[in-house]
Amino acid sequence: MSSCISPALIRQYLYCPAAAYYTATGQAEPPTERMRKGKEAQREAVEAVAKALGAEQVVHAPRLSGAGICGVVDALLFIRGRPAPLEVKLSKPGRAVPLHHKAQAAAYALAAQAQYGKASPGAYIYYAETGEVKAIPLTRDLAELVKHTAAQIRRMMAGWTPDPRYHPAKCPSCWYRKICGFTQTKVEKI
Repeated sequence: MSSCISPALIRQYLYCPAAAYYTATGQAEPPTERMRKGKEAQREAVEAVAKALGAEQVVHAPRLSGAGICGVVDALLFIRGRPAPLEVKLSKPGRAVPLHHKAQAAAYALAAQAQYGKASPGAYIYYAETGEVKAIPLTRDLAELVKHTAAQIRRMMAGWTPDPRYHPAKCPSCWYRKICGFTQTKVEKI
């Protein structure tokens, strides 16, 4: 069992513990066409955001590792000498940045801070669909949420099974619904 938890798994766990469970147990959703296209458009977006934020340096797709967290972030910006991860999302943020997106960004910030030995002011999320850049400050509460979620994931990897609930807005379009034992089954009328 690895003690290093991916920020993407933290995001997924906060969105749906069942999806994180399936990913952690080797049944991850295969990359979609949307995911592949997102990677293609990402480099240009990163450069534009870095310039707008006044970054002195940009590192594309670095592996960050520290504080029990490891993973590849879309980009790492250095702003006033401090590391600030940048995550690119294809979706819209909605009225507020979803908590699972904030936690993923904060997890990358914690890892960058540990790896580089410099305080990270937080992270940024670029929403490609709207062109918005959202600053995610690395608050104490957000750091504690990341640590708690990572501990839950470690528990899950050690054999604990989460007890998520059916969510009518998430489950019907979820790739895992075919194998998920946590969602309600529904017989369609003919």
